[in-house]
Amino acid sequence: MSNVTVKVIQDMHPSNPRTEWDNLGTMACWHGRYELGDEQPNQDPEEWIKENVPKGSVVLPLFLLDHSGITMSTGSFGDPWDSGQVGIIFATPEQIREAYMVKRITKATRAKVEACLKSEVEVYDHYITGSVWGYVIEKHSECDSCGHAEPELIDSCFGFYGYDIEGMVDHAGEEYREQLVAAAPF
Repeated sequence: MSNVTVKVIQDMHPSNPRTEWDNLGTMACWHGRYELGDEQPNQDPEEWIKENVPKGSVVLPLFLLDHSGITMSTGSFGDPWDSGQVGIIFATPEQIREAYMVKRITKATRAKVEACLKSEVEVYDHYITGSVWGYVIEKHSECDSCGHAEPELIDSCFGFYGYDIEGMVDHAGEEYREQLVAAAPF
């Protein structure tokens, strides 16, 4: 496939996974400079949590590192100057029962919910750090009259959050694996 070019490029217009996707969890964040997550309450965090997070909810902390860009995690960054807890992500017992089709929320179900919430935060982190990618596959052929021709688009797809080469290969086809891996800037 010497006449085919594969490019992996940053997705400059990714969808916000907090506003455009279905999520199990709700992110509530308190920050003076950024609008983060799903909700940005104006009241004291402890007061808001008491009023809005029912007993039995699965709750994880949200930490933000703000240094030459921002990144978010459910675990502390260990940097007392540029990071700290910025909010929470939670799923209510009602949401959990509906999503997992259970009457009783067991330890095993809670573990699954925690894993799901952590995954939601990881995807959101890819979004806020700009780590969303796409690929373009073009075929090049020469024009008979002038020796030059515009490339022909074979395939393109965007919206791969994080370093998801396998997702790109699944979408584009195994025959493009080597070129996608070689073209990826990550």
